[in-house]
Amino acid sequence: MTMFERFTRKIDSAGPCWIFTGCKSRGYGRIGYRGRNHAAHRVAYELFVGPIPDGMSIDHLCRNHSCVRPDHLEPVTHQENVRRGEAGKYNAIKTHCLNGHPFDPDNTYVSRGRRTCRKCARVSKARWKAEHAEARQ
Repeated sequence: MTMFERFTRKIDSAGPCWIFTGCKSRGYGRIGYRGRNHAAHRVAYELFVGPIPDGMSIDHLCRNHSCVRPDHLEPVTHQENVRRGEAGKYNAIKTHCLNGHPFDPDNTYVSRGRRTCRKCARVSKARWKAEHAEARQ
């Protein structure tokens, strides 16, 4: 049986999305392909559309992680995929860190697109230095 036949047997195309009915991990379909375990939506894109450009992620335009319908999938940069996703939206609306310190210009620095609380970073660094003081002597 070809990979295409094996893959299409695991698709429920009854609704607007093509739901992958095989193995799943965190809502994303998984399938063995070319000797390794791969995300089903990436395999679907390669089987139905063509190669995924280097360095690109596949975004689910429908927001359904189990969907493998080719016209619901779009290659985008990882940064764009994160920007479009829900996780970034939840973090963007946070006004305080987990320890209650405000995310304001004086207490926040941004590195690689991630906000970090300066107060928490100082405490963490001091704790690390105290724990590793003996090793430096």
